[in-house]
Amino acid sequence: MMSFILIIGLIVMVAAIIYSPKKVDWRPSYSKRHSLPLGMDLVFKVSEKLFPGKDLVVVHRGVADFFGEELPSNSNFLLVNDLLEIEQKDWSKLMQAVEAGNMVFMAADRFSQNIVDSLGIDNRYAEPLPLEILSDSVGFNFANRRLKVAGNFWYSQAVTNNRFVHYDSLRTTVLGYNNKGATNYIRVKHGQGFFYINCNPIVFTNYHLLDRNNSDYIFRALSYLPVATTYWDEKYKSGAPALVSEMGYILNNRELRIAWYLFLSGVILYFVFQGKRKQRPILVINSPSNSSLDFVESVARLYYINGDHLNIAKKRYLYFLDFLRSKLFLDTSLHESRLIEECSRKSGVPERTFASIFRMARNMDKVDKITLEDLHQFNRQLEFFYKNCN
Repeated sequence: MMSFILIIGLIVMVAAIIYSPKKVDWRPSYSKRHSLPLGMDLVFKVSEKLFPGKDLVVVHRGVADFFGEELPSNSNFLLVNDLLEIEQKDWSKLMQAVEAGNMVFMAADRFSQNIVDSLGIDNRYAEPLPLEILSDSVGFNFANRRLKVAGNFWYSQAVTNNRFVHYDSLRTTVLGYNNKGATNYIRVKHGQGFFYINCNPIVFTNYHLLDRNNSDYIFRALSYLPVATTYWDEKYKSGAPALVSEMGYILNNRELRIAWYLFLSGVILYFVFQGKRKQRPILVINSPSNSSLDFVESVARLYYINGDHLNIAKKRYLYFLDFLRSKLFLDTSLHESRLIEECSRKSGVPERTFASIFRMARNMDKVDKITLEDLHQFNRQLEFFYKNCN
């Protein structure tokens, strides 16, 4: 009876741990290691598409130790954190790199004194309100007419409204501002290169990348950087690895904590039943198959057998629209001409390809059936897009 009660108690405890609601962790991380709302692992992944054909190099030790006596050329540096307190040796190396013609993008709420003094900037830091009481929104936009959008990029949660209150106007260009006209994004010339400085780093996190209305702000802000080898800083991050005990690391990680409790439960059960050892069969685990693709192929084969070319084409078109939304982060409800421009810009595929795809899709809505040749022609356009998409 006692053993039965103990087993039931352990089951209830484990179930409570596993199914307890997971609280959202709003701590600022800015690290590519973290999928937290204020981490940057998703931003890091999509950054590779901003610099096609070029290396995206992670720097963990700081640029001074990373490069030593060497000096990179034709390169970008990305540094994003809530506080950028850069050691003097690393800052001196960045200054040398920019003077030689490289580009540095920095986004932070606050900057260390060596940055402020060297670039002649001063920004006002506005502490963000707790999410529970935050009601006001803030809008951001660009000064460049090619990047500017109608109606601003509006942020309603966990966004600071920082702005620059002083900068050297002789070597500084205003690139962006908030809805009240205050400057929040600037470019500072130094030697042959430029510093691009944004004082609202939180908009460059996972949370806002996943916001369909605001994700494009990240790409537009970084579009000033040339397509070149890019160095991603991981040293100056709030979410950089900290030295903790092994047990502390396990208990701070929800999945590892659950595994630890399950292990302890298993040990207790082992001793309850006197540790009887039984040989268990070895499971044969088949490699996973892509059931979604199998389903699409099965449906397509069924329509093909029935000669229903129109349905095949329509389903391929729906899959194409889903690809634009999920892979290229595009709003497919945009006006067709605008959508064609955005598709071409983000994928690298010529606009005429998208114009042809959308024209064929419109025509399919007007007819009851299409020929096999029509289907092949539509499919060739789609395959050309998938093959050449960045």
